[in-house]
Amino acid sequence: MNARSSTLVALVAACLLPLAAAPGARADEGAASDGGDQARRSLTTTGTNPRPMFAIWQEPGGDGFIKPVIELGSLVVGYFPSSDQAEGLASRVSTLALARFGMEGRLFGLITFRSVFERNLGFSLARNGPVGTSVWEGTGSFSARENYLRFDVGDFSITGGIIRDPASVDFVSVNILDAFGMDPYVRDPLLVSGFNQSQGLLLNYQAGPVTFGLAFTGGNPLTTSLAFGFGGDVTSLGTLFTAPLRALSNGVPGSDIQVMTFSPSVILATDVVDVAVAGQFYAIDVDATTDSDESINGFNARMTARLKLLDRRFQFYLSGAYRKNQQLAVPDLTTRTDAYEGVVFGTGFDLSFDRVGAGAQYYYLHSELNSQSNLTNHYLNVGLTYWLEPPYASVGLRWARTMAESEPTKPRLQSTDSIILSMRLML
Repeated sequence: MNARSSTLVALVAACLLPLAAAPGARADEGAASDGGDQARRSLTTTGTNPRPMFAIWQEPGGDGFIKPVIELGSLVVGYFPSSDQAEGLASRVSTLALARFGMEGRLFGLITFRSVFERNLGFSLARNGPVGTSVWEGTGSFSARENYLRFDVGDFSITGGIIRDPASVDFVSVNILDAFGMDPYVRDPLLVSGFNQSQGLLLNYQAGPVTFGLAFTGGNPLTTSLAFGFGGDVTSLGTLFTAPLRALSNGVPGSDIQVMTFSPSVILATDVVDVAVAGQFYAIDVDATTDSDESINGFNARMTARLKLLDRRFQFYLSGAYRKNQQLAVPDLTTRTDAYEGVVFGTGFDLSFDRVGAGAQYYYLHSELNSQSNLTNHYLNVGLTYWLEPPYASVGLRWARTMAESEPTKPRLQSTDSIILSMRLML
């Protein structure tokens, strides 16, 4: 057995030991399903009402309350990269931590609010794996996660702030959300599929089981996560996501690029099936300081669905997205070139057995910059969760894998494997 195999076997054994030693389960009806609902809420809360448990203030005889938000995750990650195109890709075992904290509540019978910040995980495949963020040297990375107000007037609602559009979030296995969807094995395919966390406005109208929505964002590309999936370079500094990052000045991203996104959506929610369909439309001015450049447009059409059977103990997921956007002949910003095309397909399932949940998720991502250049990525996650106190506290074990192929050049990382042991608290 080689050194890599020995490390992998030892890590798996270490991960299984805490699960085997977990306290005896109580036969709580639907415990794993309830925990799954709470885990899914870590992806988006905009379309749900907060739970009033652990309220620090509750309106006497009313529905008003204010409660803390505490989401803590601690992970041990074994990371095993493989590539014949890059040197120095060593296997490693890292200890990572993620924390979200803030407040949420409901006031005056018509206002729902949430303000949550995150101490980031520090896990990126492109930057050589799980490196964490430092707590000793003061370089821990924080970000605003969700900060919004929602006003409800009858069947209408308007939400403003940093919002996660619920129609843009794929249904995925809840047993892979041990890092709240912030590890690259889960986060990256969700972003390419069209996960929309934006600083903007969201309008909703609910008619029975159907909700109609419209999300809007305008400003710097980094005001929206939709910048991540836009294909190709927009300037000599890189993509719609990387170019503003590389033009930082006093902590403020470069402001030459301006983007507007519009996203109409329809969500159907029933006892057996949930379906969300959304169109995401981009209008981009790559250099707002001049009129000589060409504007570029694009769209992403996406769908996600969930089938719930056996009193929700078995759930099946299916998602798909197709995007297309114009490109410029960078560094020439006055000439358009071939359009970028991308396809995303995802599927998964969950099984719930009282306090134990098991599930898997697979994603296929394919993109074509032009007729000679393409990239295909595969993401696979298999997870096991034990709920110590559903729906709040759990331990988990997950295997995650990526595979990549590209033409005409081979990708830097051809495959990665991770074994992830986690502890998680969600209040």
